[in-house]
Amino acid sequence: MAVDFSAFDKKVDLDALQEEVKNADLSSFEDVPDGTYIVGFDKMEIKPTKAKDKLMFAVQCKIKEGPHKGRLLFFNRVISGNKTSEKWNDGKAIKSVCTWLDKLETETVPEFYNYSDFADCVLDIFQEVQGKVEAEVDWAAKDFNPITINEVFDC
Repeated sequence: MAVDFSAFDKKVDLDALQEEVKNADLSSFEDVPDGTYIVGFDKMEIKPTKAKDKLMFAVQCKIKEGPHKGRLLFFNRVISGNKTSEKWNDGKAIKSVCTWLDKLETETVPEFYNYSDFADCVLDIFQEVQGKVEAEVDWAAKDFNPITINEVFDC
Protein backbone atom coordinates (compact mmCIF):
# COMPACT_ATOMS: atom_id res chain seq x y z
CA MET A 1 0.00 0.00 0.00
CA ALA A 2 1.53 3.28 -1.11
CA VAL A 3 1.24 6.33 1.10
CA ASP A 4 0.99 9.80 -0.38
CA PHE A 5 3.43 11.64 1.88
CA SER A 6 3.11 14.85 -0.13
CA ALA A 7 -0.31 15.46 1.44
CA PHE A 8 1.34 15.46 4.89
CA ASP A 9 4.20 17.66 3.68
CA LYS A 10 1.69 20.26 2.48
CA LYS A 11 0.06 20.48 5.93
CA VAL A 12 3.17 21.73 7.72
CA ASP A 13 5.87 24.35 7.45
CA LEU A 14 8.72 21.97 6.57
CA ASP A 15 11.46 24.50 7.35
CA ALA A 16 10.04 25.05 10.84
CA LEU A 17 9.59 21.31 11.36
CA GLN A 18 13.18 20.59 10.32
CA GLU A 19 14.32 23.21 12.85
CA GLU A 20 12.19 21.56 15.58
CA VAL A 21 13.75 18.19 14.80
CA LYS A 22 17.24 19.68 14.88
CA ASN A 23 16.65 21.37 18.26
CA ALA A 24 14.65 18.60 19.94
CA ASP A 25 15.87 17.77 23.45
CA LEU A 26 16.15 13.99 23.51
CA SER A 27 16.90 13.83 27.22
CA SER A 28 13.20 14.23 28.01
CA PHE A 29 12.52 11.01 26.10
CA GLU A 30 15.11 8.78 27.74
CA ASP A 31 13.85 5.58 29.32
CA VAL A 32 13.21 5.68 33.05
CA PRO A 33 16.26 3.99 34.58
CA ASP A 34 15.84 0.86 36.66
CA GLY A 35 15.47 1.75 40.33
CA THR A 36 13.10 2.24 43.25
CA TYR A 37 10.25 4.73 42.85
CA ILE A 38 7.14 5.95 44.65
CA VAL A 39 4.19 5.59 42.26
CA GLY A 40 0.47 6.11 42.00
CA PHE A 41 -1.76 3.93 39.86
CA ASP A 42 -3.26 5.69 36.82
CA LYS A 43 -4.69 2.69 34.94
CA MET A 44 -5.29 -0.95 35.71
CA GLU A 45 -7.41 -3.16 33.50
CA ILE A 46 -7.90 -6.36 31.56
CA LYS A 47 -7.99 -5.49 27.87
CA PRO A 48 -7.39 -7.05 24.45
CA THR A 49 -3.87 -7.03 23.05
CA LYS A 50 -3.18 -4.86 19.99
CA ALA A 51 -3.86 -7.87 17.76
CA LYS A 52 -7.17 -8.30 19.65
CA ASP A 53 -6.69 -12.08 19.79
CA LYS A 54 -5.64 -12.34 23.45
CA LEU A 55 -6.34 -10.65 26.77
CA MET A 56 -3.77 -8.90 28.90
CA PHE A 57 -3.47 -7.33 32.32
CA ALA A 58 -2.26 -3.75 31.88
CA VAL A 59 -1.06 -1.30 34.54
CA GLN A 60 0.13 2.28 34.17
CA CYS A 61 1.86 3.91 37.15
CA LYS A 62 3.01 7.51 37.52
CA ILE A 63 6.19 8.35 39.43
CA LYS A 64 5.28 10.76 42.26
CA GLU A 65 8.63 12.22 43.34
CA GLY A 66 12.27 12.63 42.46
CA PRO A 67 13.93 13.57 39.17
CA HIS A 68 11.57 11.33 37.18
CA LYS A 69 8.38 12.72 38.74
CA GLY A 70 5.50 12.52 36.28
CA ARG A 71 7.05 9.77 34.14
CA LEU A 72 5.07 6.61 33.51
CA LEU A 73 5.87 2.97 34.19
CA PHE A 74 4.01 0.14 32.45
CA PHE A 75 3.38 -3.51 33.24
CA ASN A 76 1.58 -5.74 30.71
CA ARG A 77 0.97 -9.48 31.08
CA VAL A 78 -0.83 -11.63 28.48
CA ILE A 79 -3.33 -13.83 30.35
CA SER A 80 -5.00 -15.74 27.50
CA GLY A 81 -3.62 -17.59 24.52
CA ASN A 82 -0.25 -18.34 26.11
CA LYS A 83 1.50 -21.46 24.90
CA THR A 84 0.53 -24.33 27.13
CA SER A 85 3.57 -25.85 28.79
CA GLU A 86 4.71 -26.72 32.28
CA LYS A 87 6.95 -23.65 32.23
CA TRP A 88 4.31 -21.08 31.27
CA ASN A 89 0.58 -21.18 30.55
CA ASP A 90 -2.55 -19.08 31.05
CA GLY A 91 -3.05 -20.41 34.58
CA LYS A 92 0.43 -19.36 35.66
CA ALA A 93 0.02 -15.97 33.97
CA ILE A 94 -3.27 -15.33 35.78
CA LYS A 95 -1.85 -16.53 39.10
CA SER A 96 1.12 -14.16 38.69
CA VAL A 97 -1.31 -11.26 38.20
CA CYS A 98 -3.33 -12.31 41.27
CA THR A 99 -0.14 -12.47 43.34
CA TRP A 100 0.91 -9.01 42.11
CA LEU A 101 -2.54 -7.55 42.85
CA ASP A 102 -2.59 -9.13 46.30
CA LYS A 103 0.44 -7.00 47.24
CA LEU A 104 -1.79 -3.92 46.94
CA GLU A 105 -3.52 -5.07 50.17
CA THR A 106 -7.03 -4.18 49.00
CA GLU A 107 -10.31 -5.35 50.50
CA THR A 108 -11.11 -6.95 47.15
CA VAL A 109 -9.37 -10.31 46.95
CA PRO A 110 -7.87 -10.99 43.52
CA GLU A 111 -9.48 -14.23 42.34
CA PHE A 112 -10.09 -15.78 38.94
CA TYR A 113 -13.35 -17.55 38.04
CA ASN A 114 -13.65 -16.44 34.43
CA TYR A 115 -12.28 -13.59 32.33
CA SER A 116 -15.34 -11.37 32.74
CA ASP A 117 -15.34 -11.68 36.53
CA PHE A 118 -11.57 -11.19 36.59
CA ALA A 119 -11.86 -7.96 34.60
CA ASP A 120 -14.46 -6.74 37.12
CA CYS A 121 -12.20 -7.79 40.01
CA VAL A 122 -9.26 -5.85 38.55
CA LEU A 123 -11.50 -2.80 38.07
CA ASP A 124 -12.70 -3.06 41.69
CA ILE A 125 -9.10 -3.23 42.91
CA PHE A 126 -8.14 -0.26 40.73
CA GLN A 127 -11.04 1.77 42.13
CA GLU A 128 -9.84 0.97 45.65
CA VAL A 129 -6.31 2.22 45.00
CA GLN A 130 -6.71 5.02 42.43
CA GLY A 131 -5.86 8.32 44.11
CA LYS A 132 -5.86 6.68 47.56
CA VAL A 133 -2.83 4.42 47.57
CA GLU A 134 0.77 4.83 46.48
CA ALA A 135 3.47 2.21 46.43
CA GLU A 136 7.21 1.92 46.63
CA VAL A 137 8.18 -0.22 43.66
CA ASP A 138 11.28 -1.57 42.06
CA TRP A 139 11.34 -0.86 38.32
CA ALA A 140 13.36 -3.10 36.03
CA ALA A 141 12.21 -2.45 32.47
CA LYS A 142 13.76 -5.54 30.92
CA ASP A 143 12.57 -8.00 33.59
CA PHE A 144 9.65 -10.36 33.12
CA ASN A 145 8.00 -8.62 36.09
CA PRO A 146 9.04 -5.01 35.45
CA ILE A 147 7.24 -3.60 38.51
CA THR A 148 7.78 -5.24 41.88
CA ILE A 149 5.69 -3.85 44.73
CA ASN A 150 7.78 -3.39 47.89
CA GLU A 151 5.40 -1.43 50.10
CA VAL A 152 1.93 0.07 49.84
CA PHE A 153 0.73 3.11 51.78
CA ASP A 154 -2.14 5.60 51.85
CA CYS A 155 -1.46 8.88 50.11
